[in-house]
Amino acid sequence: MPLRLVDDDLDLSLDIAMSWSSREALGIQLERCLSTGTNAPFESRLITSLASILDDDLQPPTQSQVSYALSIAKALAISLPGEALKYKGTMKQFLSRYAPVFREHRWKYSTSAQVQQS
Repeated sequence: MPLRLVDDDLDLSLDIAMSWSSREALGIQLERCLSTGTNAPFESRLITSLASILDDDLQPPTQSQVSYALSIAKALAISLPGEALKYKGTMKQFLSRYAPVFREHRWKYSTSAQVQQS
């Protein structure tokens, strides 16, 4: 019998084939969580593990991507989609679309400022 991963909020479930020994070890781990009254350490490790196996486009963007995107949005007076702050794939789409425009904007602004100083 496979392990079933269920998300009631999303109404999704996934059957995961596991060896009997792995399922048995997981059962022991879950019993430990119940007997100690805390599952925080196990929960933290599980969340970290699950997040690390998501496809690359579903990983969170890096802090430097977020900073650069915020600079672009401010300079170009455009909104940064919330999805871009959550997912690396959406962030890459935003950056590939607006980074060239931003660079052109900065170049024009710096050239204009140099002309005014002359």
